[in-house]
Amino acid sequence: MARPKLYANDAERIAAHLAKHNTRTLTVEIPAEVLDGLNEYLRFKNLTKNAVITKLLMQQLLRKR
Repeated sequence: MARPKLYANDAERIAAHLAKHNTRTLTVEIPAEVLDGLNEYLRFKNLTKNAVITKLLMQQLLRKR
């Protein structure tokens, strides 16, 4: 017997996940060569884009000075 669905559709499921983890979506446009370099780095380090971007923003832009 299948488990009953918690959410009516994907939009509700994603909204619940974002609310639970207090996250927001950020969309950026970057040059293709930068994206290629990022993808290579991600394969080498076995990290997610979310983790890398969050770490960069926290350490480089939002750090206490």
